[in-house]
Amino acid sequence: MITVTCWCMCSLLCPQCHINSALACFHDALELASDQREIQHVCLYEIGWCSMIEMNFEDAYRSFERLKNESRWSQCYYAYLTGVCQGASGDLDGATGVFKDVQKLFKRKNNQIEQFAVKRADRLRKISPTRELCILGVIEVLYLWKALPNCSSSKLQIMNQVLQSVDEASCRGLKHLLLGAIHKCHGNMRDAVQSFQLAARDDYGRQINSYIQPYAVYELGCILLAQPETVGKGRSLLLQAKEDFTGYDFENRLHVRIHSALASLKEVVPQ
Repeated sequence: MITVTCWCMCSLLCPQCHINSALACFHDALELASDQREIQHVCLYEIGWCSMIEMNFEDAYRSFERLKNESRWSQCYYAYLTGVCQGASGDLDGATGVFKDVQKLFKRKNNQIEQFAVKRADRLRKISPTRELCILGVIEVLYLWKALPNCSSSKLQIMNQVLQSVDEASCRGLKHLLLGAIHKCHGNMRDAVQSFQLAARDDYGRQINSYIQPYAVYELGCILLAQPETVGKGRSLLLQAKEDFTGYDFENRLHVRIHSALASLKEVVPQ
């Protein structure tokens, strides 16, 4: 009971961006849960995520590695998180070995997350991972799981610097999408719009990262939606993101976001 209470307190700290306090709390809960495997795994998952947000990649990969070895849920997904965090920490040989394991652990063929993990791991393995590309992979996961707003300004700045150094052609669109999201977190909407526009125009990257263009169009729509003089254009872009693209990664997830954005617009401007 004490362990569950401790875990609940930790969980309340994360959305409030008290990441270091949450990490300390989850570590305490992990120690208290020595005979409660399920609670241990929940704590390890949260430690991994909080550590990614803090760019403490070694702690992150060790947490996800334990989950990969111990958990029955999506070892494929945990293997991918282990690999990108291990590579981001500088252990590229270890990361390459883990990326090879991702395909072997691919069990749920219709699972969106596992499909994504397999494609990403295979791509990184083929182009030979660098530390910068692995950090890009971490930032991508943070973006897709809507965790970037929980990152501190200093960590976002470091992410910005790393992304600026990535010159892999196949990752250009993804790089600009993530840069746009970081600029948006900083409230720098002019640079965010520019980055999202570059991501939306990246036809080469679209062949590899099919979700980049619809997500970039959606992000542009949301920014324009926030300005009274561009509400109409913003709404058009959201509808374009919804109707003009299909068959990409996390399509349902984006449709939920688009529906939410359009619904909030109807509340402000009754149709």
